[in-house]
Amino acid sequence: MVLTHDVERSEGLERCRQLMELESKLGFRSAFNFVPEGEYSTPKELRDSLRASRFEVGVHDLRHDGKLYLTQSVFRNNAEKINRYLADWKVVGFRAGFMHHRLDWLHQLNVLYDSSTFDTDPFEPQPDGVDTIFPFWIPRPSGGYVELPYTLTQDFTMFVLLGEKTTAIWERKLNWIAKNGGMVLVNTHPDYMNFDGSNSDPGEYPAGLYEKFLKQLRSKYEGQYWHALPEEVAEFTARNKNILRLRPTSLNAPSIRAIAASPKKIWIDLDNTPHIPFFKPIIRQLEKRDYRVVLTARDAYQVCELADASGLRYLKIGRHFGKNKFHKVCGFLLRAIQLARFALRERPILAISHGSRSQALACNLLRIPSIVLIDYEHGKGIPAVHPTWLIVPAAFPDIVRHMRPDRVRRYAGIKEDVYAPEFIPDPSIFGQLGLTEADLIVTVRPPADEAHYHNPEGETLFEDFMKRICGTDGVKAVVLPRNKRQEAHIRSAYPQWFKDSKVIIPATVVDGLNLLWCSDLVVSGGGTMNREAAALGVPVYSIFRGKTAAVDIRLQEEGRLVLVENTDQVYHKILLKRRPKDIAVNSTPRQALPQIMSYIEEILKIHYPSKR
Repeated sequence: MVLTHDVERSEGLERCRQLMELESKLGFRSAFNFVPEGEYSTPKELRDSLRASRFEVGVHDLRHDGKLYLTQSVFRNNAEKINRYLADWKVVGFRAGFMHHRLDWLHQLNVLYDSSTFDTDPFEPQPDGVDTIFPFWIPRPSGGYVELPYTLTQDFTMFVLLGEKTTAIWERKLNWIAKNGGMVLVNTHPDYMNFDGSNSDPGEYPAGLYEKFLKQLRSKYEGQYWHALPEEVAEFTARNKNILRLRPTSLNAPSIRAIAASPKKIWIDLDNTPHIPFFKPIIRQLEKRDYRVVLTARDAYQVCELADASGLRYLKIGRHFGKNKFHKVCGFLLRAIQLARFALRERPILAISHGSRSQALACNLLRIPSIVLIDYEHGKGIPAVHPTWLIVPAAFPDIVRHMRPDRVRRYAGIKEDVYAPEFIPDPSIFGQLGLTEADLIVTVRPPADEAHYHNPEGETLFEDFMKRICGTDGVKAVVLPRNKRQEAHIRSAYPQWFKDSKVIIPATVVDGLNLLWCSDLVVSGGGTMNREAAALGVPVYSIFRGKTAAVDIRLQEEGRLVLVENTDQVYHKILLKRRPKDIAVNSTPRQALPQIMSYIEEILKIHYPSKR
């Protein structure tokens, strides 16, 4: 019976003594693993105090940033630093962040044992389990080290992501391991333990659950188990490596096999509002080719409302988790787990999305081939969340981060070219919004203030432009907030905008393309609406102040988009003038859709040659 704790953040560091006291009063000892170059500094006094109380100290990654194994060269440099901390702290154990592992590379560390693996855990970013509940020896010509896989589900996964309210899952696994005489190795985090009895933070769970589990373990199995520190188990294993009858282990065997796929079923995840019009033609083309398409949709922005208005049948999974970065990460992981359950039931042969990270992670867990389309190259990457294939506009940079060049496909134009040719104007929108064709109409999209790429300068430009609108006779603005929270903020902060119906916020979902076509110009802090206007030939001005996308630079070079960078340009670069609306929509088919469809077919042939 082995207890370990990974201390990831400063909150966890502050709770170490409380956790040590909880275990001590029950007669248990454990190992605390600290990040040497993370967001906190580990006091020597704390390490000495733990050892004095017969606890163990270990090294947890180097920076806990997911980049430990980025390349062999990077790992070699990191290993030198880790070895210095191992020597300075006088410790012999290591565990990597996010349970990343390359067991052959770890010979570069001066350790007695590593504990970066697990018997089986499909919810980990690198889900290849070692399929054993025993410690085992990793040999090399001049020695080796012991590997200690954890064998109970991690506390964060069980209590925070899955929302379990009891330790029943732990207890069932404990009983099974006890029956088979294996190693119960628990990995918990003081970062997520709540010791004060409150239950307000969704990213924490009551420490009493862990305490209850230890009491039940002691009560049921007292006198029947060896309670040891990781170092003690590793010493025993190393000393007896030649005579122990350990279960054979395949280090490359995945803990969850690729799920059996249902024939010709393709899964599309609708993660954001623009994905509805984008995927409608693709869904239609797939169905023409006799594929069955199943849809999931995130309850964020107006995804579900627009999907309903478009007549799409979908399963609603997940929601938006706001600005808080920690809550965003929790929400991303939770949705990935929920999507994985959906995929296990539906068994698709291929997954497609436009930038859905949760779907990409779920597919990595389940070994489902995935295609992700993106048109913004500056989005923040997440470790272990990389699709099998990437499809991008031709304007994208030659090198795409974290993707092999042979796994990237490029299509002509912009993603909005997929669906813009199908657009048919409907002038009834004037009456729906209380507008007339005599009005000079501006459609305005505020910046995405909850996005990771948000730059507050965009909000300043948005406010400056709205002041200009309100001070200009004969102009009306239709503002499209991104969600109810943003709408409430705009209404409460700027009530003067809404006098005399100068500014209108639609009460229900409107057809975005139709609104753009009926506008004289568009001013937007977002990417998709800008490009939709460009695809329709409507004058458009971007007040987006994050890193400029390559496609937007290309559109500006082609004279189809104007980038607005400061307040002076708000007043002098944006032209408030009417445009002719009696011209025909350019419905000529464009190259983007057939090229994307050909790539999907190509990828299916690569993965399923016998099915074609």
